[in-house]
Amino acid sequence: MICFRHLGLLALAGFLASHGTAHAQTGCADTDAWIDMSAHQVGAGIGYLWGQGTLHDGTNHYRFRVRGGGALNIGGIALSGRGCVRNLARVQDFNGTYWTAGGTATIHHGTTGVIMENARGVDINLHAQTRGAQLSGQVGRLSFRLLDPIHS
Repeated sequence: MICFRHLGLLALAGFLASHGTAHAQTGCADTDAWIDMSAHQVGAGIGYLWGQGTLHDGTNHYRFRVRGGGALNIGGIALSGRGCVRNLARVQDFNGTYWTAGGTATIHHGTTGVIMENARGVDINLHAQTRGAQLSGQVGRLSFRLLDPIHS
């Protein structure tokens, strides 16, 4: 009986992981900007995240950095993924503090999803692959800052 329960949980985890990856690749509309991002996160109750990425807005590409944290986080992971950026009227509106909601349960490899919004109404829906060991269900604040543009 326990064997069937573990097989069922493995099958469910595999489905969720593959569904999250497919959604991240096809979830953006043609008019949406998107980000590619990599970061590290560590926590012991309170978590801290730091990383970098690229904002893609049509034919323009802008590097950015991200820093911040949130509550209810234990462990450490590295993550990399893609997110859709909606309601981006001007590239400068990307800068700012984003309130986040999301969760991660990773042992060795996993997936995570984070939904963020800043004061200018810009939304980011990030789906990422994770490596490490972490358990979090958090609400947090992340600060995104554009760096110099990348010329293609």
